[in-house]
Amino acid sequence: METENKMPFALTVAGFDGSGGAGILADIKAFDSFGVYGQAVCTANTIQNESDFIAPGFLPWISILAQLNALYRKRSFDFVKIGLIPSAEILKNVVLYIREYSPNAFIIWDPIISATAGYKFFTPQDMDSFIPWLNQINLITPNQKEFTYLGLGLAASRNEVKIGSDFAVLLKGGHQKGDFSTDTLWYEDQQIKFSSKRLSGKGKHGTGCTLSAAILANLALGYSLVESCQIAKNYMDLFLRGGEGLLGRV
Repeated sequence: METENKMPFALTVAGFDGSGGAGILADIKAFDSFGVYGQAVCTANTIQNESDFIAPGFLPWISILAQLNALYRKRSFDFVKIGLIPSAEILKNVVLYIREYSPNAFIIWDPIISATAGYKFFTPQDMDSFIPWLNQINLITPNQKEFTYLGLGLAASRNEVKIGSDFAVLLKGGHQKGDFSTDTLWYEDQQIKFSSKRLSGKGKHGTGCTLSAAILANLALGYSLVESCQIAKNYMDLFLRGGEGLLGRV
């Protein structure tokens, strides 16, 4: 295993989206935009384009594990993002694997719980079993629907977890109404807001993937979590203004 890297590395554990708008392709592009070398473990060979989700194509844990083993033979990753994942059980397996081989890694989980076509990737019952492992993740980046569906607020009200203390949460505001899109970060018992003027027209495919990947890239470059969230927010403004149709580009 290499003990020293000349360039920053980041790992994404997520699905493959052939349109390039989301998943590991979007993550790698975001990493590269900031000069971070991205490597990837594929959790699902999805069948989709930027507007239609046809099938998830989930891979079994044995295949995900084999990919992790191959990459970890070369290096230990200090910055890891988890995206589309088949189940809470496999999410736990991935997190515990990372913690075993990279104990101090910064782990971001961008929870993807459904597709526009109606597929559901998690159930609240799944998350009940994962709650004890949540504090193994450093940052979770849900939108309001994902936050509610996963029961994060309920778990906090039951004192099962302490949001902002056990782990940080960036609650995305892209689906809110109003002239501004405001993301709220709960971190170290603080509440920090990041706002940008809402752009008119349709959103872009894969914004959640790109945002979380941009945050991770800047953490890999040595910025603090608050700085990384702000830089990523500015980056997303450029992303939403660029590209074509539902495909964003910086």
